[in-house]
Amino acid sequence: MTRTKPSVITVSGMPHLLMLVLLCFAGFALLLPVSPEWAVHGGADEFGAGLVTAVLMATTVLAQLLVKTALRKLGWPLTLALGALLLGLPAPVQALSDNLGAILATTALRGLGFGIITVCGSIAVAVLAPRGRQGAAIGVYGLAIALPQMVLTPAAPALASALALPAIIACGALPVLALPFTRALGRAVNACTEASAPQQAPATAAPATTVLRRIWLPLGTLLLVTAAGGAILTFTPQFTDGAALAASALFLFTATAAAGRWGCGVLADRFAPRLLTCALLIAAGAGLTLVAVAIHSGQPLVASLLAGLVLVGAAYGGLQSLTLVQALDQAGTENRHTTSVAWNIGYDSGTGLGSLLLGFAAQVAAFSTGFAVLSGALVLMAVLVIAAGNRTSTKPAEAAEAQADTTTHDRKTHRSPDTCSQG
Repeated sequence: MTRTKPSVITVSGMPHLLMLVLLCFAGFALLLPVSPEWAVHGGADEFGAGLVTAVLMATTVLAQLLVKTALRKLGWPLTLALGALLLGLPAPVQALSDNLGAILATTALRGLGFGIITVCGSIAVAVLAPRGRQGAAIGVYGLAIALPQMVLTPAAPALASALALPAIIACGALPVLALPFTRALGRAVNACTEASAPQQAPATAAPATTVLRRIWLPLGTLLLVTAAGGAILTFTPQFTDGAALAASALFLFTATAAAGRWGCGVLADRFAPRLLTCALLIAAGAGLTLVAVAIHSGQPLVASLLAGLVLVGAAYGGLQSLTLVQALDQAGTENRHTTSVAWNIGYDSGTGLGSLLLGFAAQVAAFSTGFAVLSGALVLMAVLVIAAGNRTSTKPAEAAEAQADTTTHDRKTHRSPDTCSQG
């Protein structure tokens, strides 16, 4: 009799992880387009607005490099709590002044908290995921991250036009509400790690340079697609005509990104990812071309703009799940921490780089020029993915099953090295 696999949502620790990221990314998503607008309100130019997102991502990367030390010294519950507080508490302070320096200072603190949450989140989902269902767990985790962006990022420009900007910015304190979930999540991750320790003991983590050589292709893909996403999320309110169009455009982008993250996570357990990755890269390139054409004249062509954002959004979300699955698979279980840090740095560096470069392009040329350059880079990456081929000989789910077949005796006395749940 075939046993029905339980939902990944019910796995021990997953409900707490999902609530944590929902609240933390709600605060993040709300301020992502509003903080640059607040800087413009205070007199900053396009480059200054792009600098706000770039600083956010720069301090995020800095924190991500220090998470391993924080986890070792503070433990999981305290590290998660620190991340939520750093991400949430500076928001009400930022609301007090639209001076660019003050915005950059509070944004820098928020980036430190965001870095902690992102690395801990991706490590946690890899640890908690049931065997053979890593893609599904990552897909659900990605959906929890994307849902706040789908709702709050497009609503932010409309809210900012209807209400006072400081009031909207103060709501960025939402991550503080995640504190009750940090303790239970930390305990669940510790329990899974301790349960798998006997089987993982023989494996030694590889040097960071070795891990990066294994996963350079998914990281390069992630860097480019998040650069495109960061540019769209930061500047859509500025290259669209009115708050209603900006809200509609951002909603379509974030909604398709949410669907893409969940759907491609599920598909990653069933199919080799190379062709899907190539298709999404080409779709993103085509979408950016449509966006560039739509905004070139200064009066956006609405149909072309929205169609382009749907294509880019699907690729932006889908490739996040695919690249995380590929990176974890290619790096090996013993290198989860290095992989998580590298993947999150790629994500956040791409987001910051995209916003900074598009802001620069808008100053020296036009937004459409920046989008056209990004489009060409994505298509070139698709060519590289095809040329490099799929480095893994089996699909992720098949690889997990093959590993399970070779460790049957161990599983009789120990829990799975990939999860502390039965799946």
